[in-house]
Amino acid sequence: MISFTEYSENLKTAPIGKGLSYWEKGQGQTLIFLHGALANGYTWRKVLPELSKYYRCIVPHLPLGGHQIPIRENIDLSPIGIAHIIKDLMDYKQIKSCTIIANDTGGAYAQVFASYYPGKVVGMVLSNCEGADVFPPPSFAYLRYAVRVPFFLSLMSMSLRVKGILKHPLMFGKLSLSVTTEELRRGYFASFIQNSAIRKDFKKAVKYWHPSFTLMAAQKLRTFQVPVLIVWGNRDIALFPKQQMQKLLKVFPNAQWIEINHSKTYIQEDAPEQLTHVIKQYMNGKSDSEGKEIKPQV
Repeated sequence: MISFTEYSENLKTAPIGKGLSYWEKGQGQTLIFLHGALANGYTWRKVLPELSKYYRCIVPHLPLGGHQIPIRENIDLSPIGIAHIIKDLMDYKQIKSCTIIANDTGGAYAQVFASYYPGKVVGMVLSNCEGADVFPPPSFAYLRYAVRVPFFLSLMSMSLRVKGILKHPLMFGKLSLSVTTEELRRGYFASFIQNSAIRKDFKKAVKYWHPSFTLMAAQKLRTFQVPVLIVWGNRDIALFPKQQMQKLLKVFPNAQWIEINHSKTYIQEDAPEQLTHVIKQYMNGKSDSEGKEIKPQV
């Protein structure tokens, strides 16, 4: 696992907006990792050391509330705008195609990106995320309206300073079994707490959360023949129960799935060794077994 200090010291900045932070290491086929809201690339720190031995791993910090550099005010932060940001990063790094690894809200943005730029995606691994008619998950749908209320984001940032409630089942305890309060506070939420401009970016992105974007992507992805692996933490009841996985399987014509035990939404936190293994297995032989379960050798 990469420490917070080591991870932070190795961040780079792409000239997108006022600057887009990203982490990069490795050579070979390119993997681009997409995180969820109120998170950043630090969420992938447990899988990156092994995967970067075999692949070129690029981990952007999308402007979703956990990023370090406020994005330019007039930049589009709708799901389509986020797709363009991902494409701009690929252009900056001269990447012609990639495999996307996405979790949580990042999965919704991955689907929109693939629907707009299908030629740039040669593989996709989605874990516990939105899709079809779910965006955002019901338990966070209130945020679309709450962010418009004066002082709500300030109050939210103050609540995230209270260590005792971060892992409460009604807060971020619903996302992970293993991530610690200190990891959440320092690695995920620090910029949101400290910087009102970061909170403004979060507000701008959240206001666009709506299933019309994922339904539009699903329509376009009906002809998407790239093999897709859907990895699901089976302890995720509050955000993305197994029914959501079934919906995603219907989106893609060439999809496989696997359940991961003892994991909630953040599989990369709760079961990093298993996730690493199934990603390597997927990359080593993308199968055409449509809609089938795969069984990792772990």
